[in-house]
Amino acid sequence: MLCTSLLTKAQNQILTLDDLDHEIAMSPRYDKKFEDYIRSVKKQLHDARTNQARYELSDKLFNLYTSYSVDSAIVYALNKQKIAKQMGDKHKINDAKLNLAYLFIRGGQLLEANDIVNSIPRKEIGNELSFYYFSTRKTLYRTLADASLTSWQKRQYKRMEKLCNDSVVDNNASPDIWSRAEQLVNRQQYEQAKKILLDAYRQHSLSDRQTAFIAISLADIYGKEKNLEAEKQYLIAASISDIRNSVKEYLALQQLAVILFEEGDTKRAYAYMDKAMNDAVFCNARQRTIAMSDIWPVIVKSHEREAKSRTLRLTVSLVLISLLSIFLLMMIIYIRRRIIELRAIRARLSNTNEMLKESNHIKDEYITRFLTQCSDYIDKLDSYRKQIYRLVTGNKRTELLNTLKSQEVIDRELDSFYASFDETFLGLFPNFVSDFNALLKPEEQIVPKQPGHLSTDLRIFALIRLGVNENELICSFLRCSKATVYAYRSRVRLKSINPDSFDEMVLKL
Repeated sequence: MLCTSLLTKAQNQILTLDDLDHEIAMSPRYDKKFEDYIRSVKKQLHDARTNQARYELSDKLFNLYTSYSVDSAIVYALNKQKIAKQMGDKHKINDAKLNLAYLFIRGGQLLEANDIVNSIPRKEIGNELSFYYFSTRKTLYRTLADASLTSWQKRQYKRMEKLCNDSVVDNNASPDIWSRAEQLVNRQQYEQAKKILLDAYRQHSLSDRQTAFIAISLADIYGKEKNLEAEKQYLIAASISDIRNSVKEYLALQQLAVILFEEGDTKRAYAYMDKAMNDAVFCNARQRTIAMSDIWPVIVKSHEREAKSRTLRLTVSLVLISLLSIFLLMMIIYIRRRIIELRAIRARLSNTNEMLKESNHIKDEYITRFLTQCSDYIDKLDSYRKQIYRLVTGNKRTELLNTLKSQEVIDRELDSFYASFDETFLGLFPNFVSDFNALLKPEEQIVPKQPGHLSTDLRIFALIRLGVNENELICSFLRCSKATVYAYRSRVRLKSINPDSFDEMVLKL
């Protein structure tokens, strides 16, 4: 599905850099498949029994290794030459020589390559070798032009390159597409060249080895026409074709990296140039490595600057995130403390509410008791009034005086009042006596004489529990002196386990 999709894209010219990135990621798989195929051909060579078969298989291995490993390709070119000499076939010997010359060009040994090409007599170049002979010379002159230090040398080699290309086209009945297109480009007939190449391009898939040659020729034409997008499109196509065919010595990916670098896409430019350089080193294509050495350091430095810039931005971001994290941690701690404080306040409010509820309950209870007591006292006063009235109207002077002098009524009413207070208080605080004694030393505990009643000292602290803490009010309530109340309070406090906080603890009972 992927191959079909990319083939359609190639035909419709909508390839993207993402497609190329995917193919680069897939290159190890392509290389493994390619190497498996090479191993199968080597096995065939090992099993071959005739010189013809060994020559053909060595030629096949030479062609497979040409753009994959120059050193290995040289081995099989020399093997071809050795077998050809054994066969006494000059055509095959010259073909092997051209193989070596081509590889020497790729390896940067231009002088040796030139010597090999010149060693082949022109009369021994037949129609079958004509294309290969002039193509090799063309490649040699193009490489010499690229390596020239002076402009006049470059012009001279370029002129000789064009002459060799014309020879390729003119001396062959059906010359290759890119040679014909190159001839038209040299004559500045760009539209005719594009038509030839585009027709051929549409007939090939990206998996075809020829697609790379056609696509890079189209890219060169569009580059001359300053059509950058079209140039990039065909460089992508050529690069994908190279990768799928496990080509390690190529030009398309390098040229694309330069364009992307000029556009500011340093990251991809670095990645593409890095792959191109590594593949060229793997292939031992020294001439390609030398050609890339001019632009490679510039891209590396730019990539390093961008990497440092990204690192700086990342560092700043990490610092800001760290500061924000510290701030958030402080806020969490602050909020947690506030929550704890709010819980404490809520707990205090809850206690206060409970105390208010208790206080309201006490008030309600005592108001009810107070109203009942007042009503009873009114009834008793009325009954006492009537008794006095009867004694006065009956001239019972002696009985009247005795009644007025008597403390019996007051004592009886006080006993009734205290009994009512004790009953009401113990109804509100049924555990008061036991809780109060828990504050005293075991040997000093106070036990009321009658169940349901309080002793005087217990009654004093019962009033304190109700919030009546002033001695004057306690004196008035108990009908005794301040000294008596003070003595009671001091004596009981000394009997407690913790005298310093005794009154506060009573309030909490």
